[in-house]
Amino acid sequence: MKTTIIVMILCLLSGVMLGVGKSTITDSYNAETAKNYTRALQIMEEIAATDTNDDFYQLRIGWLQYLLGKYNEAIKSYTKSNTIAHSLDAQTGIVNCQLALGKWDDARELADQILKSYPQNSVILGKAAYAAYMKQDYAGAASYYLSIIRITPWDMEIRGYLVNNLYLSKDTENARKHYVLLKKYYPESLIVKEYAKIFG
Repeated sequence: MKTTIIVMILCLLSGVMLGVGKSTITDSYNAETAKNYTRALQIMEEIAATDTNDDFYQLRIGWLQYLLGKYNEAIKSYTKSNTIAHSLDAQTGIVNCQLALGKWDDARELADQILKSYPQNSVILGKAAYAAYMKQDYAGAASYYLSIIRITPWDMEIRGYLVNNLYLSKDTENARKHYVLLKKYYPESLIVKEYAKIFG
């Protein structure tokens, strides 16, 4: 009888000890907050190993890989998450990685696909604009920025980008029009100062 009780106690204690060693998703968040992204990722990979079909685990792994500059690995994780469950967050993560890798065409192409479903998404519009700008397609970039202005007309930083890209695309008339508005509402804008000699 005593032997049975001792065995049961030992089993319970070993179970408790095993439980103590397991990290939780909260531990991953805490490690991220402390900027220990390597540890945060390690914890998430351990957790994800228990459920490889959890889209959120893959999404978070992608995010932590992105923070560590492991962009190609992050793309794989984001893609896996998006395959499990169609996700705007996962697709945005892929675009971020493509931009970080300088894959301007890929980033813009994916952004355009996303915009078919979310045409009012100013974050994706901004990323598409940046990709176009980096390819020196200033007219294309201006069109994305104009779409954002239609959604949020008081975003003067975006209007500044619009002025710059309109001018670079040689659409001087529209660049001047938006410059006048920018100067009126946000005279301290760097774009206002930069274009003061051109537009006065």
